[in-house]
Amino acid sequence: MSEGQAIPSLSYRDLFWIFLKAGLSFGGGLGILAVLEDELVTRRRAVTREDFLALYGLGRIVPSGTMTALAVAYGYRFGGLPGTVITLTALVLPAFVITVVLTAAFVYLKDSPFLSLLPVTILPAALAFIVVAALKLGRDVFRPSLDLVLAATAFLGALLLGINPALLLIAGGVAGIIAFRRTGEKK
Repeated sequence: MSEGQAIPSLSYRDLFWIFLKAGLSFGGGLGILAVLEDELVTRRRAVTREDFLALYGLGRIVPSGTMTALAVAYGYRFGGLPGTVITLTALVLPAFVITVVLTAAFVYLKDSPFLSLLPVTILPAALAFIVVAALKLGRDVFRPSLDLVLAATAFLGALLLGINPALLLIAGGVAGIIAFRRTGEKK
């Protein structure tokens, strides 16, 4: 949000339901990210897309899980310390309950043919959710030309030439600085 613009308020109840819905999504982090983007940016207009992507970028570099970092950030932003507790609880609650239930069910189902159906039913559906979320978020994050060329070059350098990934990161950073400086001068 820009300065002078009021931060839209979300109640504790809103925070709980948004993050519970995110915690129930399939596809791990990208599935959660898609739900949060839909709820916070599109439906409720609580944050701009640019703010959402910036906070996501920050969440990627902190020493915790990215979705945990987003839950903490948005919980605190909209509800202070109680909001943080609410968002973290709501995000983790579905996985906790599902883990306990599946662990208990496994004892009874471990010898049944039901478990052999999982790889051909649930996994393809989860993969589809992940691909859709990645494509939706990726179209705004990557510029088709430079970003993809740098990523592909780094991938091929590591895979085919065995170049150390740390050196590739440094080289990519330098190339990005040079490229972005040039695009900034053209504007």
